Amino acid sequence: MTMSTKPFVSVIVPVYNEEYVLADCLTALQQQDYDGRYEIIVVNNACTDRSPAIARAVGVRVVDEPRKGYVHALRAGFAAALGEIIACTDADTLVPPDWLSRLVAGLTARPDVVAISGVFAFHDGPTWLRLAGRMVSHLNWGLAGGNMAMWRWAYQAVQGFDPTVNLGADRELGMRLRRLGQIVINRRLVASTSLRRFQVAFWPSLWRYLMNDLWLTLFHRPRFYAFPDIRLPPRRRLSTLKLSRAGALLTALLVAVLGLFIFSAEGPGAQIFGPVLARVRADQPVIALTFDDGPSSYTAQVLDILARYQVKATFFVIGRNVEQYPDLARRIVAEGHAIGNHTYSHPLWAAMETSRHVERELDRAATAIQAATGIVPTLFRPPHGWRSPWMIRLARSKGYEVVTWSVSPDDWQRPPSQVIVERVLRQARPGAIILLHDGLETKVGPPVQNTVAALPTIIEELQARGYRFVTIPELMPQSGIPSRFWIEYGYNVCEMPHKAFDDHIADANRIPSVCIRSLPESYMRLPNECVLSISIDHL
Repeated sequence: MTMSTKPFVSVIVPVYNEEYVLADCLTALQQQDYDGRYEIIVVNNACTDRSPAIARAVGVRVVDEPRKGYVHALRAGFAAALGEIIACTDADTLVPPDWLSRLVAGLTARPDVVAISGVFAFHDGPTWLRLAGRMVSHLNWGLAGGNMAMWRWAYQAVQGFDPTVNLGADRELGMRLRRLGQIVINRRLVASTSLRRFQVAFWPSLWRYLMNDLWLTLFHRPRFYAFPDIRLPPRRRLSTLKLSRAGALLTALLVAVLGLFIFSAEGPGAQIFGPVLARVRADQPVIALTFDDGPSSYTAQVLDILARYQVKATFFVIGRNVEQYPDLARRIVAEGHAIGNHTYSHPLWAAMETSRHVERELDRAATAIQAATGIVPTLFRPPHGWRSPWMIRLARSKGYEVVTWSVSPDDWQRPPSQVIVERVLRQARPGAIILLHDGLETKVGPPVQNTVAALPTIIEELQARGYRFVTIPELMPQSGIPSRFWIEYGYNVCEMPHKAFDDHIADANRIPSVCIRSLPESYMRLPNECVLSISIDHL
């Protein structure tokens, strides 16, 4: 895009008595590398200090909003904005020089994106608190007012901020924007902000944040209206948070537990919540291609490319999408690819759902897959890769091998195809599992064109390096995990997942309910498959 075609951007900064930090915030905004047009609007939200004068002195437009409250300041700023895109940050926040460029790139990357948000680092406070804040920020799942942007038309389509929601106004707006399209959470887009609120009132602030987000998620209304105002002049800025020894130990323990939980739930290779297959130690140059969120209107193109290069892959499909494209699901299996369960509807918080809800998602997806293909899936990949102990335990009890990945180019964020190629090649190792997407959740016409465009180059470059592509079941012998067990009784042969064997067959009392598909006598047993012959008396 040339400067004349790049969107005009308005940046809104709501301000209440921020004379000690506002100048630095505005300097960062005025030093953006964005080569399109943009304006900065400071909203004077009933200030009683020099904040409005500081903004005017550096040539920034100032809009007055006498009704005190974050949501009123936002509504006034957005109403005054002239840009096609409206971005927002806070007066105590410093954005990187490429902030606007990356926001615009994210919004214009594909037509279904209506808003984008980043995460935060922290430039003040004790080290332990900055680290804890960074970990919590990484969990961000919705719009964050200090680091976000959206299309003006989308904002207007949902009738803007709800004036009755002050604390959590950004989150509540994001919930409504999701009905229009995709909200991109770019965890590599980091703005630096202040921890002053947590330095002054750690536990009350933490409690208010958590409870308010919970109320918004469950009841679609806030629990609290606002935070107490905390403004610290330079000489009173706190460098340490004074806690009792017991309080410090408790806080450190909570931070450690939170960090461990985040790593275990989100880290693709973390095994603490239960065994997952993220990669294997391979003595041969083998590598597995996997595709998530299909089938979709692009799956046929992916299959054509794989057939052209004679490459087999593994597809983790969404049950609802299988119902929409049963012919593509059948083609996946017919062409020799492996197929796995990726839940029925790809729920955002699947890992936090109850076991009963997760079981319904797994069973409905398995039913859809079996109806379309005749295959009972024995591989499971959690949505987003997020896991919980009860999810892993449930999946394995139902005979699933839980599979994540070790190579991810974040193609769902639709970077250019060359970037996807470079990220895959940089991370590729023998025994690696590559995560790509042939769909995006349950969206119709998902924006995966760049992944399709990158796929031939990925295959060619890895083959040139000597790699051989395998499916997940073919990769599993390298990990020492048997991919299947066969039960032989009389003239019948039945296939069974290894976990079901562990749980139900060791005592030879009964065949598990998952052992429901009889196979012909001429079945072929692979080297990594175990066979158990049992007497007809045990049936």
